[in-house]
Amino acid sequence: MAMLTPSQVHLDAPLTNLTLAYLQSADNFIADKVFPIVDVDKQSDKYYIYNRAEFNRSGNRKALAPRTRPERVGMTLSNSNYFADVFGLATDFDVQTLANEDAALETRAMGAQMLMHNMLIDREKDFVSNFFVDNVWGTNWDGVASADNDTAIEITNWDDYTNSTPIVDIRRLATAIQLKSGGFKPNTMVMSKSVYDVLLDHPDILARINGGATVSNTALVSKAKIAEVFEVERLFVMEGVENTAAEGAAEVNAFLGGTSSVLMCYTPSSVGLRTPAAGLTYAWNSLPGVSNLGVTVESFTGDFLRVEGIEEEIHVKMAYDMKIVGADLGGFINSVLA
Repeated sequence: MAMLTPSQVHLDAPLTNLTLAYLQSADNFIADKVFPIVDVDKQSDKYYIYNRAEFNRSGNRKALAPRTRPERVGMTLSNSNYFADVFGLATDFDVQTLANEDAALETRAMGAQMLMHNMLIDREKDFVSNFFVDNVWGTNWDGVASADNDTAIEITNWDDYTNSTPIVDIRRLATAIQLKSGGFKPNTMVMSKSVYDVLLDHPDILARINGGATVSNTALVSKAKIAEVFEVERLFVMEGVENTAAEGAAEVNAFLGGTSSVLMCYTPSSVGLRTPAAGLTYAWNSLPGVSNLGVTVESFTGDFLRVEGIEEEIHVKMAYDMKIVGADLGGFINSVLA
């Protein structure tokens, strides 16, 4: 006797409550965490810089006799400027495709998210190419195969587990930055994924963490533990991923912070007037529909598009200037791995 089968009573159709999209976590992108965002009303402007040396100098005070005046101390300042470039990407959808779209796809929303994701990757690349590099910070060291520990500008590569001393190296770097910046101890550390992976198994790190292990507090190596060992408030590992292949080619993924380097800098918990910082991101917030990150998402429809068969075009724009404002508040070690 013929019986109905499961495949006969159901025709496969897209699920209305499930689609798969590969959006990286926002935690993977660190640029605006290291260079905090400052909302600005104008695309370009100037800002003032007080002379740090004058604040850290002894005033040569003296005891005052009656009718004598205190010693006068001078004060000077300079200025610099920013310019927020407007960056943008767009995608479009034709009339027939949107008319035939399954509800679960939400291609308009996903198109905007894809563009935003692409923009975050581009901003992260800006940070890496301009600031996660040698010779832009006040203190610049190099990793070498065998360093003279008396030389302040070189360290032994950290993947040499026998001879390298990362904890000592970072303490020395922090001291150098603190002196050069006039008393600001770096509180933020940025490293590539390859450096972090090496530190997870480094004998110096394991010994320091294992030494304090208890039954209730096991020796689990984590970002928080490594940050504690290095005496910084924040440790950022550059785990953002970019597909470096051309459109249509096979996917080739790589970490954005690909260099085996380390940045230490001072980053304020909140940005305000007279607040020092190693770097800032000036986000222009006066564009129509802009968010507090200098981001706008715009949708365009109309006859001028339909004559080309396009029903809707989506633009995502980001207006910002990311720049170093206190080079002496940062220090960079180039190539800490062999």
